[in-house]
Amino acid sequence: MTQAAINYGRVLFELSISQTAIEETALALKTVPELNRALSSPIISIGSKHKVIERVFPQEMITFLKVLVDRRDMDLVDDIFKAYRTRIAEKEGILDASLYYVTDPEEEQLQEIKAMLCKKYEKKDIRLRMIKDPGLIGGFIIRVGDVETDWSLKGRLRQLEQKIIRR
Repeated sequence: MTQAAINYGRVLFELSISQTAIEETALALKTVPELNRALSSPIISIGSKHKVIERVFPQEMITFLKVLVDRRDMDLVDDIFKAYRTRIAEKEGILDASLYYVTDPEEEQLQEIKAMLCKKYEKKDIRLRMIKDPGLIGGFIIRVGDVETDWSLKGRLRQLEQKIIRR
């Protein structure tokens, strides 16, 4: 995610636009990819893009989207919405994390992982994205932002290999 997308996400958060309007906009751009392509296209005039924005999107989002179009930053829109959602989660005390696994963890294991992350990062709740990855061989990896905790067999084998190479 670029710094520009993070900055736009912060601005979107600070504009006090309703979450409903933002999510409706994100959904429209995701479900109709041609719309995003048209708004990003250098061939289509800015005036035409503004007319499309005025007709399609919630009133609260029009000015923000026009700024993105005018600055030729519509290609950042997915990352902008991710940055916005991250801000919302931070405000609500929720941590976004990813769990990479081979076999589905049991509910008790998930609760222990969430409790450990809540304590470590001092958060109220964890939004855990589950990603199946058979390449791990066994175990799991937890990723929070840029921090990765690797308890996979693949990771353990890599560590062992590094120790052997160093000798």
